[in-house]
Amino acid sequence: MPRLASRVRELIRETRRRSVFKVATVYAVTAWGASVGAAELLPAFGAPDWATRMFVVCAWLGLPIAIVLAWAYEITPQGIVRDDEAEEPSPASDRADTTTVMSGSGSQGNVRVAWHDGLRSHERTLQRSFRIGRDAACEIHLDDPMISRQHVEVSHVDGLWWIGDLGSRNGTLLDGQRVTRVPLPAHCEVRLYDSAPALRLDVRASSKAATVTSSRLNLSGR
Repeated sequence: MPRLASRVRELIRETRRRSVFKVATVYAVTAWGASVGAAELLPAFGAPDWATRMFVVCAWLGLPIAIVLAWAYEITPQGIVRDDEAEEPSPASDRADTTTVMSGSGSQGNVRVAWHDGLRSHERTLQRSFRIGRDAACEIHLDDPMISRQHVEVSHVDGLWWIGDLGSRNGTLLDGQRVTRVPLPAHCEVRLYDSAPALRLDVRASSKAATVTSSRLNLSGR
């Protein structure tokens, strides 16, 4: 039963994210107005009664089509694209300094990630750069439709652990502040949208590694 309730909530969140409710409402209002206008105007132009009925039926038959299109496609600055293609991967230039492969020795320390998915608690400790997102290929996989497939990356660069948003749909918040790319403090809380469950990150640096505190962070990411 809890799993069914969780799936229903996920379906509702996904429906809202794809603006299905908004599209259906706008279409219904438009179809109603057009039907009323047709009922008034078509007879005035000598159109037979069946023409008015046909117009109304066709207008409302378009509602499920509009809902399907709203689910499958999304309007973006690049035009109308399939929803699966709407989230563009981060440019290579943005990834260039965040894809360093770490050795398994742990000389750079590690990052402990703990979270709760509504059913149970999870915890992982990683010594290499890793990504968090909805994509099953992410080291931290979160099955939440509000989270982008490749949402955020945590990497070790210049002696520090960094967190960088990968051009996600809903942004990344570090200790309540929206960020683009900043070094991680020793202990922090990350959310992948405003009301998302918290991810608790604990940075365990090596004895020679540099550390930062929240007061040193440029939270704007610029």
